[in-house]
Amino acid sequence: MTREKGNFDVELTMDAIEFREDFDIGVFFTGDSDFLPLITKLRNEGKRIYVFSTEETVSQELRTGSDKYYNIADYIDIHGGELRSRTTK
Repeated sequence: MTREKGNFDVELTMDAIEFREDFDIGVFFTGDSDFLPLITKLRNEGKRIYVFSTEETVSQELRTGSDKYYNIADYIDIHGGELRSRTTK
């Protein structure tokens, strides 16, 4: 079986930079600190950035690097029950 790692982070970053003149607010549903440079750049350009994630998966950098962090679990019942971390294979 062949497995490929996606490059969605790069594609999302390129789109956000390309279309940054078209929005004032960015909403990120991630806890991945790899997005911190993008978030920092967008905030330095006057964009308001909000991060939605869970306490278990959000990096401290994103919590403090965005305009506001929201814990998704405070707003919706994810997976219809208890939150669990994804296991790696």
